[in-house]
Amino acid sequence: MGLLRKDKNTGLHYAASSGLKRCVEFLVNNGAPLFIENVDNETPCDCAERAGFSDIALYLESKMVFSNDMAVDENEDAAIVSIDLQEEYSGLKAQDLQEAKDQLLVETSDMLRVPLFTAEALLRNHEWSREMLLEAWMRDAIVCCEKSGVNPPSSVFEDLMAQSSEDSDTLRSVTPRHHGQSDILCDICANYIPSDETAVPMSCEHRFCRACWEGYLNVKIQEGEAHNITCPAYDCIKLVPVELIEEIVSRDMARRYLQFDIQAFVDSNPNIKWCPSPGCIRAVKLPDMDGASGVMSPVQPSIASKLPGDTSRSVDCGSGHYFCWDCLGEAHAPASCENWSKWFQKISEICPEALCDTSGAVETSANILWLVTNAKPCPNCKSPIQKNEGCNHMKCSKCKHDFCWVCLEQWKKHSSATGGYFRCNRYDVSKKVDEQTEVQKTEAEQKHMANKEMHKFVHYYTRFKNHDNSFKLEEPLLTTAKEKMLILANAVSDPATADIETKFIEDAVHQLLKARRVLKCSYVYGYYIEEVGIRKPIFEFMQTELEEATENLSQMINRPYLRTPRNKIIGQAQLVTRKRHDLIGAIARGLVPVDLSPGNSRKKYSFDVDFSQLEILLGNTALMWIEVRMRST
Repeated sequence: MGLLRKDKNTGLHYAASSGLKRCVEFLVNNGAPLFIENVDNETPCDCAERAGFSDIALYLESKMVFSNDMAVDENEDAAIVSIDLQEEYSGLKAQDLQEAKDQLLVETSDMLRVPLFTAEALLRNHEWSREMLLEAWMRDAIVCCEKSGVNPPSSVFEDLMAQSSEDSDTLRSVTPRHHGQSDILCDICANYIPSDETAVPMSCEHRFCRACWEGYLNVKIQEGEAHNITCPAYDCIKLVPVELIEEIVSRDMARRYLQFDIQAFVDSNPNIKWCPSPGCIRAVKLPDMDGASGVMSPVQPSIASKLPGDTSRSVDCGSGHYFCWDCLGEAHAPASCENWSKWFQKISEICPEALCDTSGAVETSANILWLVTNAKPCPNCKSPIQKNEGCNHMKCSKCKHDFCWVCLEQWKKHSSATGGYFRCNRYDVSKKVDEQTEVQKTEAEQKHMANKEMHKFVHYYTRFKNHDNSFKLEEPLLTTAKEKMLILANAVSDPATADIETKFIEDAVHQLLKARRVLKCSYVYGYYIEEVGIRKPIFEFMQTELEEATENLSQMINRPYLRTPRNKIIGQAQLVTRKRHDLIGAIARGLVPVDLSPGNSRKKYSFDVDFSQLEILLGNTALMWIEVRMRST
């Protein structure tokens, strides 16, 4: 079945290129090798594609994708069935936001032994951070409650522990006065409150009729102040409970209130932001510093803390909208917002002609700088002349002009009065020549530095554009991936698991595009990183590893017909994801090695790199402590 000819074609190659589908099926069912390539590096599937037999190519593609013929690397898990898409952030729908808020309220309420309404008021006043709330609560719980606009719970007062929880609860009912409710005036409309009207319970015991309550709450909700509605009494800071609002207003107004309430929850929470994409109603949530709401991702646990100033954080709302967490603009991690803006400002200031190959200009400016530093121009023909002997009498080999090396005047003006043949004491002329030389030297140095800077910019800009163009070419794969999933689903034996078995294609494309986006922006980060120290070699090493993994994944999935087994594609996508997290995580820590000394028991992160190559890359024995400390991982 696998007999090879001189051109390395097998019987399956010939059958596929000849359009013999039944023969192809027979050979495959009897164990014909699917992955053997001929001298043109073509598999039988490639031969069928080139010959225009798409039905045979599709058949061979399905067999290759779901084949176990190609061995998996020992370090890869052959049992992997899907790509791990976990990120440190999470995209949330409106329902998810409500669930996240409710979970945080319940946990805080149980922890502090306070009603849910009190827990919400306390959290809102402390930026929805349970850590900040606990610090304020431990200092003075009573003051903490008063600043939040709620009554302290009974658990705070030791002398009132025997009383019923209803007497000191924030939502306790108001006891009617014995002299009759008909004597009570509404403080808004100044009318008597009917005696048969159900009292509106407020902890501050201010009384208003239900009509005024409803009108007041409707106005507040329509104005969008649903997150902080206080008692309508003058100078009263007590918050109106949610249950009271839902009881008084209409159902439509209550629904609107809940929408404003969720919006206020996001707007006042520093760990949640709305997606800035027009028309998108999703939000993005980062793990809290204290892990109070939500589970902190194990992927990049350290990135939840404050990032260095030269980097940024990019997030995805879950609908394919990527944006910068800090500036809400285009996602540009790891480049900082400031450097990202400076980068495009620099692009706009440079003429397109200047973005051509600058290596020649750098070499030319370097030659000019050397000539200005080590030679002088002939006063007659301006040809550069280098002095190689002690005598100041120079004769240009080109125009035969005789002149003095010190003052560049004609040699016939010199005699013993000027200091002889080896000295020139013509101070004014010599000073003028020296000044001219210094000016020329300074100009040459500036031009050389400008050319070097331009050459450096072109180097990074070229690679920036390469990944940007690759991203644009690979972005349509998201559409073709869905089509490919439908086609390959027909080859899955169990239709119930077809979606699961083929979803790896779409997931791999997502990981490819994420890596492209990071690689593109990493060249902006690399352009502005300092040249001295070890940070740049470490960054470039990890950047290269991500690039290699990304290009390998692109070759696997960016083709009309897949020719790589499913587990191999999944393994490569996992590798790309890990390398991307490695790079972003290292930059978030300032590109410094992790302290894994015995005193540091919490091992938070480890690089997945080849340290032998990193050692060669650094090439400095003074930096070998890095290798020793990092190898302990």
